[in-house]
Amino acid sequence: MQCKPQTKILIVDDESSFRRVLRVSLAAHGFETEEAGTGEQALAMLDAEHYDVVLLDVNMPGKGGIETCKDIQKLRPRPAVLMLTVRDGDEDRALAAQAGANDYLAKPMRLRDLVAHIEAALGSRTN
Repeated sequence: MQCKPQTKILIVDDESSFRRVLRVSLAAHGFETEEAGTGEQALAMLDAEHYDVVLLDVNMPGKGGIETCKDIQKLRPRPAVLMLTVRDGDEDRALAAQAGANDYLAKPMRLRDLVAHIEAALGSRTN
């Protein structure tokens, strides 16, 4: 019997404590995670390695989440992008959707909800 490969998630956020909490929590749910503190670092990591999902903050110094998301859309294979942010306005959600984000969740979110959204994004990519 062949095992399903482990889902690889790239967590992109300028707050190291938030990345660490997500990394540990998602690892406990069986996900393989890596971290990037900037959009530029995330794009370099995505260029070097494949990730199934990117959890991407909107507000970051340098290249922000919306611009990073636009650049991710050019990658092949393209990972699912879930925006995680404190910005929860309609305009912010619309900008993320226009940039190609698969989903948009407001911080703070429950881990159970985040895992459900990750699984939904992965499921929509395989259908």
